[in-house]
Amino acid sequence: MIQKKIKIMLIEDNITDVILIERQIKKIVTFPEILHITDFDQLKDAIDEFAPDVILCDYQLNGFTGFEVLKYVSSLPTLIPFIFITGTVNDEEIAASTILNGATAYILKKHINILHEKLLPYFKKIVEDKLEEPLSLEHKRVFDEMQTYLHAVKMDNKVIRASYLEVKKALDKIKSSDKEC
Repeated sequence: MIQKKIKIMLIEDNITDVILIERQIKKIVTFPEILHITDFDQLKDAIDEFAPDVILCDYQLNGFTGFEVLKYVSSLPTLIPFIFITGTVNDEEIAASTILNGATAYILKKHINILHEKLLPYFKKIVEDKLEEPLSLEHKRVFDEMQTYLHAVKMDNKVIRASYLEVKKALDKIKSSDKEC
């Protein structure tokens, strides 16, 4: 069981399939955050706002295709794993085309009862990749600023310590001259 939170965007227009897929996901992920999308226009804003770790998508949808979604997602600057879960991709050429165009995998809905087993290796890889993910540019900028600040504090402390030692030496000198008098 995966204990880390995974943000999953599910693009599916059949509510029964949505329920079955969510049930399978919950067998392998303790904290799934699932956003269900049925409309291509929702997709663009949802990707920006939700920032999914993975997209699960049917191939044949009302008014658009999963291939159109894949083309859009592949054009984005961030790489989002994309898995087809479909009953449509029975044609080996279409399946190969989806993989060649950026899909991570495709799983036939006829395997819905063992979907969790088929998804598990992909979800484990997503969690591993998240753990190894390099710092974002914003985080790197903040990290660099903190390093610069800490270096400045360290230098200030050296100056303060040197000043303290000089003052202490002067006070010791004054004490010793008072004793001589």
